[in-house]
Amino acid sequence: MKRFLCIVILLSLSVCPLFAEGNKEKAVDNGKLDVVAVNFPAYDFARQIAGDRANLTMLLPPGAESHSFEPTPRDIIKIQNCDVFIYTGGESDVWVDRIFESMDTSNMKIIRMMDAVDVVEEEIVEGMEDDEHEHGEFDPANVKDRPLNDFAGSWASGVLFLKNGSLDSYIAHRAEEEGNSAADVKASLISGWASDYGSLTIAGNTLVIGNRAAAYTYQGYEIVESEHGASVWYTYQIATPSNGFPAYIMLNDHGDGNEEERHEGHEHEGAAHIHLKYGDVSFAALVERADWSPMYFASSASAEEIAESLAGHEHEETAYDEHVWTSPKNAKRIVGAIADVLCAADSANAAFFRRNAEAYSARLDELDRKFQAVVNNAKRTTIVLGDRFPFRYFADAYGLSYFAAFPGCSTETEPSAATIAFLIDKIKAEKIPVVFYIELSNERMADTIAEETGAKKVLLHACHNISKRDFDRGATYMELMTNNVGALRQALQ
Repeated sequence: MKRFLCIVILLSLSVCPLFAEGNKEKAVDNGKLDVVAVNFPAYDFARQIAGDRANLTMLLPPGAESHSFEPTPRDIIKIQNCDVFIYTGGESDVWVDRIFESMDTSNMKIIRMMDAVDVVEEEIVEGMEDDEHEHGEFDPANVKDRPLNDFAGSWASGVLFLKNGSLDSYIAHRAEEEGNSAADVKASLISGWASDYGSLTIAGNTLVIGNRAAAYTYQGYEIVESEHGASVWYTYQIATPSNGFPAYIMLNDHGDGNEEERHEGHEHEGAAHIHLKYGDVSFAALVERADWSPMYFASSASAEEIAESLAGHEHEETAYDEHVWTSPKNAKRIVGAIADVLCAADSANAAFFRRNAEAYSARLDELDRKFQAVVNNAKRTTIVLGDRFPFRYFADAYGLSYFAAFPGCSTETEPSAATIAFLIDKIKAEKIPVVFYIELSNERMADTIAEETGAKKVLLHACHNISKRDFDRGATYMELMTNNVGALRQALQ
């Protein structure tokens, strides 16, 4: 639904008179910088630095769910006319890039908070339920049988493209990200994609290699677990043994046979591709070869399309935690980045901005010391949240381990009975005195856990958004995080 809402909004850029050139409107025409922040942390950090010397706007309405936010046409006008735009850059902000494609941002200074810190991947810990739809995985209950013809087409081994240099730019980019040499990355891919068949064709229930063909019968599917999650492999056995053809083949194209899901955009962009395993021993023997999965691309695909497909596949597998501000150390780095941009955008007030940033950074240092003191004097280092867990950076900063129902960006709110039971058992086993919940939660899960364990239910504020009441009274990141110091002390005592 989020994609369709964004499309409607973007279309309005060309048809709604509010966006017409010459009808631009400033929030307040008083000569001050217009700063637009998507969420509360960005807004409050800018407020602490700029004070009353900038016009500040927070797009996310107080009390709203941040992970499902969509900008209104009026919001887009504010973005289009602002001098400085601040956003997180994670899953909650995917709409930003789409909007930027439709407007001239050459006169706008843009701050992506995730660029100011070292980001980490979102983590799924024991007992936690993942949001499968959001992370591109599939529900095993939805897997459907697929005939061999589902993989029909002419296919060329990816090794051919690796060896002829067509994918050298992709390899160089991947090597830089992994910190390896391009030669090592290429050798690893050649080994993993190795195949005895440079090309093949699938038509109906027939596999064609060269000028020979053999028929295969469908044998069902295997759901295989790996470090990247679960995947489904479809199995086919040769109908009549034939020299030069494997007795068993397994195919995977990241689909689950659910036609409706595939038409909703779950296929990879770029070149179509399949993974093939083959052999003469058994399907079980093929499953055990976790390090070997020959990859084939559509024979008509260009090197550019193949590179796009590979890059898109890697992007889907990596989800970075976006709640970077929950660590005071990170908050200090973000404040520094915002201060640099504000000073560059308004040199007349640069000294004022810099003094405020330095004073606020000192307060963040003190906040950091308070949290560290709590941890240094604690009886335990494990916390439990009967809620989502947007505190990965906070936990890493202070060496805390944790258990929770969902990762921080999950759209789920109702856990399974198994998840609740796991958290209850964990609190009882480790005699943990507190079960946390986060702001704007319905608190039902924490209530259930508290009733079953006797643990005290306590708010741990992630500062992603605040209630309208708190916003109207001027609540700040510093105030909410200072309250978290006391909350953490209760949990670790």
